[in-house]
Amino acid sequence: MRLTITIPFAAIFAILCGPSCYAGTNDSVPALAQSVSELPADHPIFDLAEGVYTIASTWTISRTGVTIRGAGIGKTVLIRDAKFDGVMVKMDAENSTITDLTLDGNGTATVISLNRPGAVADTIEVKNFGHIGIAAPASDCRISKCLVRGFADPAIQSMGIWHDAGRASTNATLTIDHNTIKNNGMCGVYCTGGKVTITNNHVSGNHIITSPGGGQIDIGNAFTTNTVAVITGNTIVDGGSIKAGGMELGGGKFTVTNNVIRNHGLAGIGIGHNAIQAHISGNTISNSGQNIADNNKPQARSGVYVGYGAANLEISGNRCFDDQPNKTQTWGIILVAPPTRPDARFSPRAIEHIVVKDNDLRGNVHAEGLLDESRARDRTISGNRPVEANR
Repeated sequence: MRLTITIPFAAIFAILCGPSCYAGTNDSVPALAQSVSELPADHPIFDLAEGVYTIASTWTISRTGVTIRGAGIGKTVLIRDAKFDGVMVKMDAENSTITDLTLDGNGTATVISLNRPGAVADTIEVKNFGHIGIAAPASDCRISKCLVRGFADPAIQSMGIWHDAGRASTNATLTIDHNTIKNNGMCGVYCTGGKVTITNNHVSGNHIITSPGGGQIDIGNAFTTNTVAVITGNTIVDGGSIKAGGMELGGGKFTVTNNVIRNHGLAGIGIGHNAIQAHISGNTISNSGQNIADNNKPQARSGVYVGYGAANLEISGNRCFDDQPNKTQTWGIILVAPPTRPDARFSPRAIEHIVVKDNDLRGNVHAEGLLDESRARDRTISGNRPVEANR
């Protein structure tokens, strides 16, 4: 049986402050840390009562297997003291969980960091941060049922959820599921390296900055192939700026299925030069390409945009259309040719080994639905609608 200890807010406040304390000088962290450290061995749950707790130093959770549980989002609120600029909470214990509370960054750079394997952020609200809402540098972490929202300000280049395993080979894993991620200056989700699963999230209004462009979900370092990502069942809508795409897939292997992607300045799905394998199927992509001044050649104004150099691709069973009164999505799918002026950072090779089949590409600016300039080797194009898309 999992037993719990409840620490009343009033008791913590009294421990910290005494009768002469006032909110401007309050730091709840010492008492919170002490209370967690004093939990009996058979009491793994620390219940944090309803109230507002001022965080004026980093609260480091170092007890393995502990659960920090609030009274609910908006009821238990941890808010950064304006004079403190560090990470508010660090999950520095394996298999630890934080749940059912609000973390108000109050302008800090990073709100919470999952630093040890098995750390979980579950049903928390993270808001008002300048750089990263939830960082997940460790492996085997999970971010689930959270509300992560930025300032909706292009001057604040925040990312909702961040994970970067670097360029070296890695077995790191991360699961991001059933979250709402919105209004960040840059990406809603940025993940590179290791095995990443992104499922059933609602992502909107991210990538507000207009230079550079990018996806609301940005997965895989463009210069490496060490990411293996499964992205399925997400709703990705209403890019935050004219240069926002739905998702960008950099280097690695990708499975992208059954997502709804709608209303973006650039492509709904962009596949990069170092994608070494990708299966794109069952997605509904609409109203992309609203950035009519895009500088890519051809312009990245399609449902799916495949960059030169990508290999081992299957794009099948997708629906790509534009139902705006003034259509902007030029093509359902674009396969790009090697560049006439190569980028020194990428090999100027053609797309290799690609199957494009059974996609419904009706309803774009160009009735054919498919623009194939790829010169791809081992290319199969069949069963698409309209029939012109098979030429």
